Amino acid sequence: VKEAAENELEVGIRRFVREDGTVLGEAQMAWTVSMTKLRQGEVLQALARYRIRIRRLAQGLMDQISSVNSEGLENIMNQFSGIEPWNGEELRCIIQVIFNKAMAEPALCKACARMAVGLREHYLEFPHEDEDQKPVSFTRELLNICQEEFESMPATFGVSQEDKAKFPSAEALKEALASKKHRMLACVCFIGHLFLEGLLAMKVIRHIVHKLIGDGRRGWPPPEEPKLECALELLTLVGRTLDESVPTGIALMHAFQKRLLDLALLSIGDKHIFSDRARCAISDLLERRRNHWLP
Repeated sequence: VKEAAENELEVGIRRFVREDGTVLGEAQMAWTVSMTKLRQGEVLQALARYRIRIRRLAQGLMDQISSVNSEGLENIMNQFSGIEPWNGEELRCIIQVIFNKAMAEPALCKACARMAVGLREHYLEFPHEDEDQKPVSFTRELLNICQEEFESMPATFGVSQEDKAKFPSAEALKEALASKKHRMLACVCFIGHLFLEGLLAMKVIRHIVHKLIGDGRRGWPPPEEPKLECALELLTLVGRTLDESVPTGIALMHAFQKRLLDLALLSIGDKHIFSDRARCAISDLLERRRNHWLP
């Protein structure tokens, strides 16, 4: 019953929040709630209504962050205190809204990360449904959501038969592939800002970079170019902080640099594997490092 309720609720929420992340109005909300046909009685209907309300309130606050300064961001964080989740699932609703905003608008990743830092102390932990599991906390759920997103990264950014079947027109296929790349870039950007805010450990950055471009061990194939671009995006954000962490961080950056140099030189015959643009991006990153990350 609970799983069916959640599935129906998620359908309602997807109808309620526009593709660009903005929310609909009161009338549309009432319509959405009426469309969540939970047939298990008034309790589940009330649950759906309250969870949609939480999602709506959080989404409405997040819609404001693109046009505020630091003081305005602080005010928005204070307004979040009026949203009271009753359990871990509702807490996850709030966190998911913040995460989705970062995915939809990568330029706001820094603000969303700051929002996460500001809110993590506000929300209490909730007992997990499984008594053997750790309590549900803001930080733990946020990291779980980030991990789930990163691990769901497609194995390949190339065109699969499934993609061709799903997007028969060349234009739709091109947009779908661009959307995959855009979302992964947004994900690593948000993760980078969470690291800079102290919410992620250095070992997470190491894991992600190795997952994207490998660690240079024999037999490790070269990454696809979009994955290389994601790694460069992440290292551009966190490289300076890693270099300032002696000895662990700087040693990690040395290893990343060696891997990037090896990738830039990879070729088949007299043709480089990676495009001129990608190799220039590697060169630019390493040049910034040599210049102590000055702009």
